[in-house]
Amino acid sequence: MDHDALARQLAAVAGQLRLLVLAMDDLGVSTDSYGRQHLHLLADCLDDTARQVGALLRHPGPPSPPA
Repeated sequence: MDHDALARQLAAVAGQLRLLVLAMDDLGVSTDSYGRQHLHLLADCLDDTARQVGALLRHPGPPSPPA
C-alpha cells in the first residue's frame, strides 16, 4: 500500500469511528462517556496521522544518506 492510500484509509477509518458513535446514539446503546471519549480520541489520532502521512507525501524530507 502506498502512502497516499494509507492516508485515505486512515481518514476513512476515523470517519467510520465517528459514524459508529452516532449509530450507537441512534440505537440507544449504553456506553459511558469515558468509552465514547476514547472512540473520539482514537478517531482524532487517526485523522492526525492521515494528515501527517499526507504532509510527508507533499513535502518529503531530505534523502537518506547512503548506507
